[in-house]
Amino acid sequence: MCDVLVALPDATGNGKVVFGKNSDRPAGECQPLHYSPGGRRAPGSQVHCSYVTVPEVEHVLATFGCRPYWCWGYETGMNEAGVVGGNAAVFTGGLRRAAKQEKPGLTGMDLLRFALERGETAEQAVEVIIALLERYGQWGSAVQGRDHAAGAYDNSFLLADRREAWVLETSGRRWVAERITRGTRAISNQLSIRARWTKASPDLAAFARQNSWWSGDASGLDWARVYADHEHYSRQVSHLRWMRSRQLLERHRGALTVSAMMQILRDHYEDTFLQGPQFHPYLPDFMTLCMHDSPAGFTWGNTATSVVVELDPHNPAPPPFWLAYQPPCTSVYAAYFLGGEIPAFVTNAGTVGMTVRPPRQAPKDQFSENSLWWRCQRLLEEVRQNPLPRQRELRQVFDPVEEKNHARVEELLGKPSNDNNEPARLVAEEVAELTAALETLEHRWKLQPTGVSKGR
Repeated sequence: MCDVLVALPDATGNGKVVFGKNSDRPAGECQPLHYSPGGRRAPGSQVHCSYVTVPEVEHVLATFGCRPYWCWGYETGMNEAGVVGGNAAVFTGGLRRAAKQEKPGLTGMDLLRFALERGETAEQAVEVIIALLERYGQWGSAVQGRDHAAGAYDNSFLLADRREAWVLETSGRRWVAERITRGTRAISNQLSIRARWTKASPDLAAFARQNSWWSGDASGLDWARVYADHEHYSRQVSHLRWMRSRQLLERHRGALTVSAMMQILRDHYEDTFLQGPQFHPYLPDFMTLCMHDSPAGFTWGNTATSVVVELDPHNPAPPPFWLAYQPPCTSVYAAYFLGGEIPAFVTNAGTVGMTVRPPRQAPKDQFSENSLWWRCQRLLEEVRQNPLPRQRELRQVFDPVEEKNHARVEELLGKPSNDNNEPARLVAEEVAELTAALETLEHRWKLQPTGVSKGR
């Protein structure tokens, strides 16, 4: 489950584009930040993904991305040209048809990374996905430890550059795309494009008629109604989150800053008629934007990474990539800079390391003291044991760190500088203070190197 949001320049109040995504994955699936340098690729080289091998192109863009430890692709990412994007699982009639007819293809995460490596605008990135989707398909498990029947899904994508955004929704090898130039847009785990789109597969109506989903022509086809799988997928897991995203984007219209987007991504319906969870976010009543693993098993897992990016139409430099590991209400956003040095502590997975293989064959990653993602996971599990007092303690330690991160970035972006090492120094300071904050809580809560607290 995932939620992806964007606000265009007319809606932010400062003429910039603000993008955000919460990537919700099974609890314990490590998803650290990965940097891939751009440049020329050797003739004849290939990219080995989980199921298929794709010929490399001559030149690729440098990218940042949140990468599940078993996967080549990204859940969320950004490239050096200032294109940012994320995917979300959707469940369609095409998925059930593919289960009977398709061989494993590219995961949505693979498609997103290809789009960012090869697309210099959001529209170009969409075209990259379309071409690869039509050639390779997207059938196959994209969840560690699950077979195809349990772990496969179709994908929707939200991609943005400094001037516009695109939503691309897919069903098997079919697709529709919508260009957004004003206002706000959000996607969740359901199809959202209806009867108006910018471009689409040429055989959209014919394929729907062939499968007895639709009897009319393309002019009246409602994509979301016709292509969604209404019999096997309940929209109650996504519709509340999608509408909440839209509500909060509209509420902040005219003041949609980086901080406002972070606030949205930390939401648990607190100021609605639901008044938030009955007890606390760690015992959820519903799937929320800031996702928490439910003891009853009805949520997808936890938010594994939360990302916010602000794109300035007047500044061609890659912007800060704000990233928090784990549900953002239990974490700290820190800014990382594409091309700058990132400490290994931030990019490390756990004991398995970073690999590329079919997810059912991937061993389960385990805790490592040398991984920021896993250290944040350990804190999350500790808070779950005694949520209300532990959450207050955690925020008292983490909030000043995050406030200082914002101040540092604001100062860096607000002054001219020819010092190319300044972003790297900023990141080193952020990571040092975040590490110190982690150690403060770990010492206070008597957490051990095994990842288990005393007395449990």
